[in-house]
Amino acid sequence: MTITKLPQSRGVTWAKGNGDHSMTRLLAPLLLCCIFLLPVPAQAGENLDDMSSDQIAQQAEALHPSALYVLAARLLAEGKGREAANWMYAGQIRYRFLLAAPGATSPNDRILFSALTEQVGRPVNEYIAGDPDEWIAAMEWALAWDEAHANGVTSKTAHAAELAQIRQGLTDLIANVDSRREELRRHRIDNGLENR
Repeated sequence: MTITKLPQSRGVTWAKGNGDHSMTRLLAPLLLCCIFLLPVPAQAGENLDDMSSDQIAQQAEALHPSALYVLAARLLAEGKGREAANWMYAGQIRYRFLLAAPGATSPNDRILFSALTEQVGRPVNEYIAGDPDEWIAAMEWALAWDEAHANGVTSKTAHAAELAQIRQGLTDLIANVDSRREELRRHRIDNGLENR
């Protein structure tokens, strides 16, 4: 995985995956199983194993951000890569915001975020980065969804500065992807990844 620190990101680092796309297809079921074995916190005692993907999507604003990664993993395993990317980036915004808000995290949140970034974020990024237009659309969808929906885990008003910084980091990544389309396509070809 390549970690890119964007010059205007004010300390926010966004991960971009690279590697063999066939391995993603091969490992997706295994990774999905691993995610379901992680202790994923939900709000109000909800058990994500008992919730359908539609239920997670409907209740997403009230759930811990890790639930959005679980939803993204399910969607990717079902072959719904674009939708998976939408929810993964929404989860990434919410999780980064949770981690940035002083006193809002539990001791395991950073560990879980790191695991979810690798196990869900990397394969989703490997898929979605195959089409820069779809990649940008997924990030824009996530920003719009986050803006339009309440956050039942981290207060948007109490931590407005942290939220603005996280959102700006993703906005900067959108601009970076848009300005480097051909370079990103060549990089994927060099790494044996599909461009769509």
